[in-house]
Amino acid sequence: MFLSCNNHRRTNSLDKYSNTDIEIFEKGIISTSGHHEGLSYLSPEQDVAIFTRSTKNFSESGIYISKFSDNEWSIPEKINFGHGNYQAGLAFSPDGKKAFFTNKMAITDGDSTNLWNVWEVEVNDNLEFMEQTVKPITSTINSESQDCCLTMNSNGKAFFSSDRDGTWDIYTADYISGSFLNIQKLKSPINHVDSGEWPSYISENGRSLYFSSIRNNGFGGDDIYVSNFSEGSWQAPKLMNEPINSASYEDSATFTKDLQFLFFASWRDSEFSKGVSNIYIKKNDGSKS
Repeated sequence: MFLSCNNHRRTNSLDKYSNTDIEIFEKGIISTSGHHEGLSYLSPEQDVAIFTRSTKNFSESGIYISKFSDNEWSIPEKINFGHGNYQAGLAFSPDGKKAFFTNKMAITDGDSTNLWNVWEVEVNDNLEFMEQTVKPITSTINSESQDCCLTMNSNGKAFFSSDRDGTWDIYTADYISGSFLNIQKLKSPINHVDSGEWPSYISENGRSLYFSSIRNNGFGGDDIYVSNFSEGSWQAPKLMNEPINSASYEDSATFTKDLQFLFFASWRDSEFSKGVSNIYIKKNDGSKS
């Protein structure tokens, strides 16, 4: 099930970015000068955008939706999950009937640890999130430590990050018949003992994983890396070059369904904003993800 507010025609919402190397996405509407934003989802028809918007000091965070119609994006609306004031990221199940997001909300009564965990919500055919169904997922994805950043492709191959072993590492899982199974921690060279790792995109064939990490070979802050699965194992991650990575922080890499555009978030200063991360869009240079 592909989610879109228009199932019959392809929009031209990204046409204006076709001839630019890199640009802030929808200045003043989706990307703002006073908040941090990172894209989580763009519909196959490129007419629905779902993204995280956080305050400058990250004290509050919400998930927003904007729709493209009549050649413009709508004013983003915050999705009401009814639990807590800090939600981030969003990934859909393969059938589109559930969505998963990071929530900083106590799972059990009396829990005051204020940890990140992965929650779920049911979604109807009109792309409406059913607030009454919001709940933490009941699987070993959630632990007594922090768990976040679940991403999944349409085949149910999922990745998430957890600090259950003392550092932020990437784990993999298979989403089968509504459950997350076969949870395993990825080995080196994706997870590194001296850094944290957070996944953001897995290709449809399950063989290209994009993630952010702070490593000595990077440009500075979080950088975006890609690792390819070959000959039975994940290969050494490749640092994405400028202008994607910079001396600032970059994360939240994701592609359009047709692989024509790459989105990512960057905290670099620009004429538009300083001190916050904006969503950037870049024409893809031929990735086969």
